[in-house]
Amino acid sequence: MELKDILNWAFERHLNPLSWYIRPVFLIILAYFAYRRSWKGLVVTFLLMMSSMFWFPAPPKINSQMHEVLKYEKMLLSNPISATITITIMFIFIVMIVRAFWKHSLRMGLFILNAALIGKLVLALIFTGENGWGPLGNTIFGLILVNGIGFYLLYKMRNKKL
Repeated sequence: MELKDILNWAFERHLNPLSWYIRPVFLIILAYFAYRRSWKGLVVTFLLMMSSMFWFPAPPKINSQMHEVLKYEKMLLSNPISATITITIMFIFIVMIVRAFWKHSLRMGLFILNAALIGKLVLALIFTGENGWGPLGNTIFGLILVNGIGFYLLYKMRNKKL
């Protein structure tokens, strides 16, 4: 099986919206294990997050905007140079998130998580035009989830109840 065949198989499944909506959940879990300074939890969560695009079946109906965004991502990952750059940038954001929470900087962690979520949408809009609005739903979901939990924790910390 060639890399192209593997990418096609994976991206068919990644078109399932569930694989997009589960990523912010993993970011929260990753932040939790970083805050608790659990290397085992970080490694397991990272591996689960990276493999989550394969978990769901290919959807019967495909959102055309999401399809175009993923087609662009697939193109980036098909070229060794752009794949290296893309994976490096993604890894830098993951390290920044983990580092912020490891140091117990909830505000900085929330800032980086928000930048990552919004940045992915902005890049999708820049590189795929109107199709970049495809991931808007999961971006809003991620922002509500991340900020809802984050602001709740900040509130609890301010009131010394956490």
